[in-house]
Amino acid sequence: MPQNRTRALDAALRLLGTQGLHALTHGKVDAAAGLPRGSTSNHFRTRAALVRGVVERLEERDREIWAALYDSSLGDVEHLVDAALGFVTAATTTDRALTVARYTLAMEGAHNPEVRASLARGSELVHGWTSRILADLGSPDPDTAARTLTAYADGLIMRGITRPEIVEPREQVLRVVRSCLG
Repeated sequence: MPQNRTRALDAALRLLGTQGLHALTHGKVDAAAGLPRGSTSNHFRTRAALVRGVVERLEERDREIWAALYDSSLGDVEHLVDAALGFVTAATTTDRALTVARYTLAMEGAHNPEVRASLARGSELVHGWTSRILADLGSPDPDTAARTLTAYADGLIMRGITRPEIVEPREQVLRVVRSCLG
């Protein structure tokens, strides 16, 4: 059942984001998802397959979150700033466990080339969205600008996870976005 697969992956993300990599076992995922024992292993035979599935689910969640925040038909700098701040805020509050899961996987990727490659695909997806948006807004070098803007957002998210009392002023985000537009 596809819904059980998604339930298992969402539970795996929660486990990663709240308990760390050691919590990522088929049995713990089954229990956290409220699924019968063995359900997760039916979808993901190995731990490596489960990790690949989790990374793919992260990509899906990123798409869902961004789609809820950014309407490309509005296409102006102010809307992009609001959407970027909304994404950073979600990543550090309501979707904090998802963000911590991503960082947990990133650390695993430092030692595991397969995880690193899977995460790189998701990163390139985000880079592609950002590059297209910046191109539509008139950036003379959208590829470089997208790398700058995503690195800045990554920094804001990391700081928001580790130092939630520090909030970046909207005016500063607007300055960074405008500088990315040349």
